[in-house]
Amino acid sequence: MPKVTVLLPAFNADNTLAKAIQSIVDQSYINWELVVINDGSKDNTEAVINSFNDDRILYLKNDKNRGLIYTLNRGISVARGEYIARMDADDISLPERLSKQVVYMDTHPDVIVCGTQIEYFGTKSTRYHKIKFPLANDDLKDMLVTSTCFAHPTVMIRKSVFEHTGIQYDIKYKNAEDYSLWIDLAPYGNFANLNEKLLLYRVSDTQISQPFNPQTINSVIACKKKSLRKYLDEPIIESLFNNPIDIPVLKKVKRQTSNKKIWEGCYLSLDNYNLSAFLYYVFSLDIFKLGVVTFFRFLKRFILGKAPIFYNTTTII
Repeated sequence: MPKVTVLLPAFNADNTLAKAIQSIVDQSYINWELVVINDGSKDNTEAVINSFNDDRILYLKNDKNRGLIYTLNRGISVARGEYIARMDADDISLPERLSKQVVYMDTHPDVIVCGTQIEYFGTKSTRYHKIKFPLANDDLKDMLVTSTCFAHPTVMIRKSVFEHTGIQYDIKYKNAEDYSLWIDLAPYGNFANLNEKLLLYRVSDTQISQPFNPQTINSVIACKKKSLRKYLDEPIIESLFNNPIDIPVLKKVKRQTSNKKIWEGCYLSLDNYNLSAFLYYVFSLDIFKLGVVTFFRFLKRFILGKAPIFYNTTTII
């Protein structure tokens, strides 16, 4: 039985998939299976997969294009490994990735999800600011009220947590399914990131960006609201979930909790970034209380009049 199942969905990825698969074949750690699921591709994705002659590679094919969430859940259902490692069809895992993550998971049985740092590459890589993901459990879980806390294609997850909880990727959070998954898994164990860049994350002109995609915006804000649940009492939760987040709701949250991370999550999920919201942010002195990074993220939303979403597994929005 393989110790690690590497789960790799592929859709019209014939230009990059060979290097992604080869990066798993070249791993220093050898006790793995690679489950490649072709999600109804119309290009030469199938031919690329079949060009590899390695009995550790399991090729599955959806009957039609069913989307990433269905494909990921299908992969989890067939995984035989103790650990499930995510991989995308356009990224490259560095040779020591699996080895170092397995050692960490074996020696930290309390950790259910372990990610790594990333290095950007590709034609658009210079446009992205470098992101350093937190390492410690508390920092990672606190981060969930404002954004995802892992680079999705770097994670290794204990399969047992899926089996014991019944949790899976949720179709209600399309385009932010990984963010939602971390929130759902958070109560069941610790999170960690290794302090090493063990995956090359491709950013290129051929990728599909989603600036201001309504589905993405709604999913990300819904994730933030879901994360806020554990910090707030029921009356506030009812206001938060039945209405857009506006300044009156934010004031209720601030009266209930002094946790500034919670305030930040609300500010970055407002329904309307108008002059009234900006003036409140300034004259309440929260502009100073929440720091420079939050100020620039809020200012960007105010200038654009809405939340600027370019969401992927590495973008802090």
